[in-house]
Amino acid sequence: MKKILLTLILLSTSLNFYSQSDKDELLEQNIEQLVEELKFMYHYDQATREYLYYQTFDKSITDSIENLSDKLKKNRLEFTPITSDSLKNQIWQNYITPMDKIHTERMIEITKKYGFPSAERLKKYSKESIDFNPLILLIHSPFSYSEDLKKIAKIEKEQGRLEKCDYGYLLWHLNGRSDFQPMLDNGYEMIKNEDGTVKLKPVDCD
Repeated sequence: MKKILLTLILLSTSLNFYSQSDKDELLEQNIEQLVEELKFMYHYDQATREYLYYQTFDKSITDSIENLSDKLKKNRLEFTPITSDSLKNQIWQNYITPMDKIHTERMIEITKKYGFPSAERLKKYSKESIDFNPLILLIHSPFSYSEDLKKIAKIEKEQGRLEKCDYGYLLWHLNGRSDFQPMLDNGYEMIKNEDGTVKLKPVDCD
């Protein structure tokens, strides 16, 4: 019991070593370098996954397909997912999973030093256009990091650096993606579509 309490104290201390103002100041000082690094990690994350479905790294093609309706996607010749399970496994094992681990560890380092680098915080200090969401890097985190990330996410939400809906979305992933309750408890509502299907929609994220 004492060991667990000591671990929690050390974790809390390490996460709050810098005050909020210190973290904002550090973020502002290193903003362009961080944006460049986060953007690279994000685009790597997205490109490798999109390749499984579109067999291309050409963003103009994948974006045009993603903007089509589901019916048109099925008839689109460019929409050619990889059918070889062997190749899919190789891509996951060699290019996606190892980098998810690296990205998660780096995001933890960044969050401990600067606070969670939400798109809103990046926009506040960066001159660059922030057209990506760093949260996705944690949504793809390996489950072995779940317990540590839950503690980190709770602190970041309490400190106002992680908005409620993002917190709920992240908890859904960290809890195994089997229950939408963490999202429903944190700003999402279940909306019924005209065709009778339902979807989760963020309605109260502040």
